Amino acid sequence: MTRTFRRTLLLFLLIVGVSAAVGAAHYALRGGSVLRGGTVAGLQGSGGALVEAARQRLAEVIPPNPFGRKTGGIRVYFAPSDGAGSDRIDAAFLDFLRSARRSIHGAFYDLQWAEAARVLAEKRGEGVDVALVCDSDYKDREAVKICLRAGIKIVFDGRSALMHDKFCVIDGERVWTGSTNCTENGMFRNNNNSLIVVSDKLAADYAAEFQEMFGQGKFGKSSPRATPYPQLTVEGVDVECYFAPEDDVYQEIEAEIEAARASIDFMAFSFTLRDLAKAMVRRQDDGVRVRGIFDTQQAASRYSQDEYLAEKGATIYLDRNPHVMHHKVIVVDGQTVVTGSYNFSKSAEEKNDENVIIIHSADIAKEYVREFEKLALN
Repeated sequence: MTRTFRRTLLLFLLIVGVSAAVGAAHYALRGGSVLRGGTVAGLQGSGGALVEAARQRLAEVIPPNPFGRKTGGIRVYFAPSDGAGSDRIDAAFLDFLRSARRSIHGAFYDLQWAEAARVLAEKRGEGVDVALVCDSDYKDREAVKICLRAGIKIVFDGRSALMHDKFCVIDGERVWTGSTNCTENGMFRNNNNSLIVVSDKLAADYAAEFQEMFGQGKFGKSSPRATPYPQLTVEGVDVECYFAPEDDVYQEIEAEIEAARASIDFMAFSFTLRDLAKAMVRRQDDGVRVRGIFDTQQAASRYSQDEYLAEKGATIYLDRNPHVMHHKVIVVDGQTVVTGSYNFSKSAEEKNDENVIIIHSADIAKEYVREFEKLALN
């Protein structure tokens, strides 16, 4: 055992011990309620100091990975953007659009970011086939008008339910997906995640969903179950692809929860599905560690499951972003990541147009656990 390995192991054991202390203090200090502003911030005395020391030492031994860490054909980005260069999520998205040579097909719930709209207009001017689907609630955005003036066809859903997707397919080969809206808030203020996946099969999945909306005008419950490759492999990584409401997404997510053997970590903008919370509690009762971060504003809803999970013994944090913690992520056993546009809500499951990707990769999961720890300890 090398000296570096021993130091890292000791640090890991320290963090595990402190985390256990934090979890124990959760109920003792607050009587089972959710800790406002984060568990660590809520503690007084040596417990919080130990966590801070462990966090600083962890940063020295394992420095944060840059945005855009690539694993095989999958690249992960987190918002809000910081740092510099093409690894920023905003720069990565613009570069993604600029890379198009034949087609850009995007389903954007809210297209508000004018800079992205100008790039779309430029690509249209270069002869690229640019076509969009957007939610009707945001059809008067100036960014939308930029695209329309450039001759880009946009199909609006025309429903009270949401066209809530946030994805883009480039040249039938590359997919951008995740929780990030094409807005300034999405890129620069809110906590979000997005992925670029290089895969013609995954691109075919998203292209089929796009054409159902753009070409056939089928939204929500009228959308057929027709995903060509719900299970596929991307450079050795097993990936699953689903769309709501037609693909019974909740059942797929619940199956991942039920398979948990060691840990469930989640980051949820909106989490109102009691059945999903109960599934997590069942795994917790069998010894699985459950931790979650809720958006503070959404947690104020009477239907939010933060209080329920905290009362059942899960370690629950409320985010400290003055804007929005917009993730819709579950990480199981540090091996599997569930992400996409799908909030953990009945509307997402039954009414809206949503997309979900499930990635079975310890390397990808590590990136999301790192994001969880950053938000929980910040």
